[in-house]
Amino acid sequence: MNRTAEKEPVWDPGSEETLEEFLRRLRPRLRLLLRNCRVPPQDAEDVLQETLADAFGRWDTIRHKEAWLIGTLRYKCYVYWKKTQDDLLEPVDPPVLEGLSPARPPDQVREEVLCDLRSLTRGLDKRHRAVLWLRYGLGLSSDEVAERLGYCSSSIRKLALRSMARLQKRVGS
Repeated sequence: MNRTAEKEPVWDPGSEETLEEFLRRLRPRLRLLLRNCRVPPQDAEDVLQETLADAFGRWDTIRHKEAWLIGTLRYKCYVYWKKTQDDLLEPVDPPVLEGLSPARPPDQVREEVLCDLRSLTRGLDKRHRAVLWLRYGLGLSSDEVAERLGYCSSSIRKLALRSMARLQKRVGS
């Protein structure tokens, strides 16, 4: 029996190669291209299947099938990475963004508050002024204020409350 009679139908009228042989011959180049484009193995099969589906959809119109497959696979890899990048940059809802980063007043408002804090604390003694400035002027935590002033962190809260009471008493009179 003739060996050529057992082969599948020829995929290209001008070629003796079957479609299966064509894909087997092209497989190493396609794998290398996917590897060079750094498409993860779990997605590489999908990208290749998309390429082959596009090819078979217009098979009769493609003149140079091997070059077309390589070029289209390269383009599909580009589209894959572009889509992956776009997915990472997908917009986030404004409420989520606000939750991640609290609103910050404009610099002018902050400067006005600091100026008011300076003028209001002028009449207080040094330690009360320092606690209020570090805590509310610079925005340090109680632990950071305690570390800078050499106090116990549990006493800073009480000292800050006493300082605020003295400040309110001065402003109220």
